[in-house]
Amino acid sequence: MVLLLSKNAKDLLEKIHDSSLYLKVISFVQGLIDKNQLEPTEIQEKVLVNHLIEMVGRAKNGTALEEVDPVIFSNVSNSSLELADKVVKYIEKNIGKLSESEKYVLSIHFENMIIN
Repeated sequence: MVLLLSKNAKDLLEKIHDSSLYLKVISFVQGLIDKNQLEPTEIQEKVLVNHLIEMVGRAKNGTALEEVDPVIFSNVSNSSLELADKVVKYIEKNIGKLSESEKYVLSIHFENMIIN
């Protein structure tokens, strides 16, 4: 699969010394986006890629995102939460542990793609 990253997303990745690990995560997410027939805008893609880069960094360094109240995300669809959960589990399996908050914050990216 060829990643169809915008110039902005490519620019973000070029700033990382060894981007292969990040590209694997982005490729996994691209597969989920394609499978679910989502079409992110260029801005949505840039924000998502930036978030994924930060998530990988947190998993590598063992740092945690601040705790969020899941009630705040009660209007997020189950499909968006499930997609986000798959990404979190993929990163945990291949890189390192993430906080439960990651799933909720990441789900907003998928929800915005579904809405648009």
